[in-house]
Amino acid sequence: MHEADLLMRADYWEARMGGIHQVAVVSLKVSRVLVGVAAIGLFAVSVPVMVSADQPVPTITVGYQSGKITAVYQTSFQIDGRTYTLTPDAEILDDNGNQLDASYIVKEIEAKFRVKKDQNDKIEKMILILPR
Repeated sequence: MHEADLLMRADYWEARMGGIHQVAVVSLKVSRVLVGVAAIGLFAVSVPVMVSADQPVPTITVGYQSGKITAVYQTSFQIDGRTYTLTPDAEILDDNGNQLDASYIVKEIEAKFRVKKDQNDKIEKMILILPR
């Protein structure tokens, strides 16, 4: 049934019914709104996100910790005073998604990082927020 048909039927029944039957009409109107919202949601999901060259690529960092690199040593470094090392297969990226090597880990750089499960002093993925 098309939305226009539903609208006409809802208006008809609203005009004809009163009292307790109004609940059914309100329910029909709420359903109509929910269908519209769902359609808008589906449309919004299918629209591609455009990012300009100077904007960072969105990266999912849910569950990541963040902090500032406060010291760098031969084989380890500190973030906010806590000592970490990298896993052998650690991935280091900048906030644009570009691959980096460990030489970019320097004092005063902001970082988002994910530690290895069951080893909270070993970083397996790190995103460095480099100065612009």
